[in-house]
Amino acid sequence: MSDNSVIEEIKSKIDIVQLISEYIQLRKAGVNFRAPCPFHHEQDPSFYVTPDRQRWHCFGCGEDGDIFTFVMKIDGVDFVEALRHLAKKAGVVLKHVDLSEDKGRQRLHDANRWAARYYHEVLMRSPQAERARAYCAKRELKEETLEDFLIGYSPDSWDALLNFLRKKEFTDDEIFRAGLVSKKERGGGYFDRFRGRLMFSITDAQGNHVGFTGRVMPGPDGKDPPKEGKYVNTQETAVYRKSRILFLLDKAKSEIRKQGFAVVVEGNMDAIASHQAGVKNVVASSGTAFTEEQLALFKHKTDKLVLSFDMDAAGEQAARRSIDLAVSHGFEVRVLRLPPGAGKDPDDCIRKDVKMWQQAIADAAPFMQWYLDLARQRLKPEDPYAKRKTSAEILAEIAKLPSAAERAHWLRELAELVETPEGDLRREFEKLAKPSPAGAQPAAPVALPSQPQDREDLVSRTIFGAALNWPDLAETVFAAVKPEFLAAPLRQLYTEYVVFYNEQRTGGPQNSASLSRFAGNGDPKTAETIAIMKLLSEKELGDFPEDQRRDTLTALMGEIKRLHIGRRQRELTAAMSRAEKAGDATSIQDIQRQLSELML
Repeated sequence: MSDNSVIEEIKSKIDIVQLISEYIQLRKAGVNFRAPCPFHHEQDPSFYVTPDRQRWHCFGCGEDGDIFTFVMKIDGVDFVEALRHLAKKAGVVLKHVDLSEDKGRQRLHDANRWAARYYHEVLMRSPQAERARAYCAKRELKEETLEDFLIGYSPDSWDALLNFLRKKEFTDDEIFRAGLVSKKERGGGYFDRFRGRLMFSITDAQGNHVGFTGRVMPGPDGKDPPKEGKYVNTQETAVYRKSRILFLLDKAKSEIRKQGFAVVVEGNMDAIASHQAGVKNVVASSGTAFTEEQLALFKHKTDKLVLSFDMDAAGEQAARRSIDLAVSHGFEVRVLRLPPGAGKDPDDCIRKDVKMWQQAIADAAPFMQWYLDLARQRLKPEDPYAKRKTSAEILAEIAKLPSAAERAHWLRELAELVETPEGDLRREFEKLAKPSPAGAQPAAPVALPSQPQDREDLVSRTIFGAALNWPDLAETVFAAVKPEFLAAPLRQLYTEYVVFYNEQRTGGPQNSASLSRFAGNGDPKTAETIAIMKLLSEKELGDFPEDQRRDTLTALMGEIKRLHIGRRQRELTAAMSRAEKAGDATSIQDIQRQLSELML
């Protein structure tokens, strides 16, 4: 089986409407489906899915594709990852497809997956994991949670995992490159990297197992051993880059889209506790500030983040860095603060009362409010130098905001805090204000060759699409719209369609090329143009009752004629000017005749 035949088999087994509905809510629109586009910000739905073509297209940003391009864009993966995901979904085996370049990565995923199963079995059944099981019980982790998240325990052994994976036919080099063992300094060979730790399996956004976080087990006194690092992570490998991972994103992403925002916590246990309690739009940053790569993982899922970082010095600094980066990339950021008595972290709060956690999420304040609250706690009202320092710090943050309305709001709040006239603060602000960060600006629309470029092009394509979509309107269009009325790229194709339609209607001689072209399976570029015109007319006219659709189309046909007349007048006026300068009397007379005919 060739690579192309496998791709076609997958396409034949996955309905594009059903697939996309797993990510966004689609609504019926005639024979198509539509929704607000997941790839750019909009209020009115411009994103259309066409079942008969198994394609999607957005009229707002110009993005377009099939099931593979959709998964690649929405999940931020390459083609191979999309192929694997969709093949699994379709039940298609890829063993005959040449993915040789990806086989090495897949072996590392498989090694980590087997390791996760092994550690989990040790936790659930081994006598030496008794203390780890007691710890999980103390943290109120349910047995199904341990299974769902493959929480495990690494035995206190130098080679237990190594020997297990050897039996699964992994080479020592593969196990090492998967980050599961370390090299001995002397004598050669390898030893297990994780020993005597509670194990959290780390997966990427597609659910591939890529690494682990191992937590040290508390001593009999309940305290962590002082000489051991609390957490040990997989070292950087070909499949694990800490800066590109958000813990539990694969399990949270559908709920993030559904809820419209993501909650970001620091610790793995915080995220697991939240999921166990039913609050599932939660991921963990694993104790670090955001990176560019991590923010990119939220792309197409949400532009709203709620941060829940520890409020110690390290957590505050991580929150500040994360806020700066997220705001510069256009995210709306709020900061969650646990209420008094909730405990030291989200895990504590959830175990006390999940409703308290849900309310804390709902009450999360805009990040500027968090900055002001921190300043208020530390400000000495009688100290003018403290006020000056606070003003400078907050003004610098306000300057980063992309919205003038937001900047004005927080300037008023700051003026009240530092007891300074707002006008004075505004003058200081204007000295340091910078242009809004480029990352905060909406991306410029991306226009495809088949995408309408201006009003004339849009109206032309809508009218042409109506003639393609509704046969009862086609003759009305042909009677009122001459080919030259339309935008230039469409004129020849429109002429061909008029001939094709009349031949079909009268039973005249049929051109095989025209049959292929207007059936949508001619040359790809023309087929795409035809399909998008049909989709555009469905978008603009499909929701109307028949009478209103006809009336709206009549108005559009009048508009395209006026646009044509205006365009021709400009062209002829420019030609007249050139002819007069050249003293060309014959051309002047001909142009005057054309101008007169144009107004008839």
